[in-house]
Amino acid sequence: MKNISKHHDVQRKYREKIQKKQELNTYVRGWFLFILFAVLLIIWSYFFGGTFMPYRTM
Repeated sequence: MKNISKHHDVQRKYREKIQKKQELNTYVRGWFLFILFAVLLIIWSYFFGGTFMPYRTM
């Protein structure tokens, strides 16, 4: 019985580790998408009139 409970404990720790990794991945992916979107917005505004960069039109 002790051996089974020990194995279960290891499994639980492993599962928690995977869950934390998945949470971290979604967090990183969210930041990556946000930065990508911001860069695309800046590039788009750079080509189409510079709405987000007023100092270019002045």
